[in-house]
Amino acid sequence: LLTAGFKYWKGKAESTLTMAALVERAGSELYCSICLDFYKDPVILDCSHSFCRACISQVWEKRERDLSCPQCRQVFPERSLRPNLALANIVESFKEIGLRAEASQQSRKRQKSEEKEEFYCEEHEEKLKLFCEEDQKMVCLICGLSQSHKSHNLLPNKEAFQIYKEKLEELVWDLQSQLKEAYKCGEEGEKEREKLQKKASYLEKQIKDDFSELHEFLHKEEEKLKEKLERQEMEILQQLEENRVKTAQEISRLEQLISKMQKRLNYQRAEELLKDIKAALTGCMLRPEAKPRTEAKFEKPKGINADLSEGEFIGPLQYKVWKKMRDVMDRPVLDSFTIAPKTASPELTVSEDGTSVQWSKKQQDVPNNPERFIWHCAALGSKGFTSGRHYWEVEVGDQSCWSLGVVRRSVERKTRISTSPVNGFYCLKKVLEYWAFYFQWTHLPLTVRARKIGVYLDYEGGQVSFYNTENMSHIYTYTDTFTEKMYPFFNTWWNDDRKKPEP
Repeated sequence: LLTAGFKYWKGKAESTLTMAALVERAGSELYCSICLDFYKDPVILDCSHSFCRACISQVWEKRERDLSCPQCRQVFPERSLRPNLALANIVESFKEIGLRAEASQQSRKRQKSEEKEEFYCEEHEEKLKLFCEEDQKMVCLICGLSQSHKSHNLLPNKEAFQIYKEKLEELVWDLQSQLKEAYKCGEEGEKEREKLQKKASYLEKQIKDDFSELHEFLHKEEEKLKEKLERQEMEILQQLEENRVKTAQEISRLEQLISKMQKRLNYQRAEELLKDIKAALTGCMLRPEAKPRTEAKFEKPKGINADLSEGEFIGPLQYKVWKKMRDVMDRPVLDSFTIAPKTASPELTVSEDGTSVQWSKKQQDVPNNPERFIWHCAALGSKGFTSGRHYWEVEVGDQSCWSLGVVRRSVERKTRISTSPVNGFYCLKKVLEYWAFYFQWTHLPLTVRARKIGVYLDYEGGQVSFYNTENMSHIYTYTDTFTEKMYPFFNTWWNDDRKKPEP
């Protein structure tokens, strides 16, 4: 019976039976007749009836003899309790099946409750079979016929499912595209961050190297100047010491002579005063025939100038050191070059010394050589740079229209093009206001009017910077990689009043 019941209920109980139903249908074979509960550690007697080990042991403890089966009353001569392993396994299996069945039933109830709550109309308790496009929600058939939805476009759920599935797919595709763009933006930001850190590290090292070089130079100059001061001080002190010794010797000599003369003057007798008077007078005279009071003379040491020249140790010290610093640094403080006439536009006139250029309405008759600018009123410096760091200053005065900076050797000179970094021009421009090229020409609001512009080129560092020399305030910086010779660039034309501008 147990075997047949186990085989039958094993396939059915997990999906249909509760724990109570399993116990009821399995009958008395699954529970102990003493405790009326599932067998726990079942044992079998010689009469083939089974009980819980604890239950039968408790019953038999009350009897010293006449051990009998509580169910069939068969008497046993001795205590014999054999474990009923088959029954124990069946009971455990039924317990597991019953628990799973109850869990499955609870899950079905919960799912049905959720389904009813989610897919059934709360007002009419009808299944939601339609989708209202105006209200963007599912409704039941009764709601669809109501006044509130009568004029709305209603679709069957399956049809709405396909439509909104496609919309969601398009939305997901769009979101994925935006996500891809966001990732790209993040990567670009990371590259910019790395570029910034690399540039900052380079500049920090450059500042440290430059100032270390200057500190070392200034320290050496300071030590040299201090050594020179100490040397001159020692020389003068030595001379002063020699004079001090000579003066002390003269003082001692004069004191001795005075003492001798004073002793002779103390004599009262003529014979004592006049005795050896010639020798006494000769001892304090340089010449015997000279008068005594003019010959016992103090020999004053040679005068010494004990003054240290301030002009040698301070004075224009900063200018002397500044000139020496030009040889210490790997670039001159101010680069010296002229403007190359062969590059100047026919509308420009270069001065004889090559240090200024001026615009004129009348074009000059000059050869159209390859180096000359035609469509730009521009000219180049006579010297180009392929390495190092360089700095020069350009006086622009009160002119309202000009452009200057650095250009690549290969820039277009015959055709008018945009003077942007893409075309090889790294320039600061003034057309009434100040401008620099950052994706497009961008206005620069200078707080101090610039009458002289400083241009700084760092070839290896890929930098072109502009400064207002009045206070050395930074105006703008271009950064790029330079691979060809770079030339100073000068571009000037009319003033805003159309009058001929100054050079």
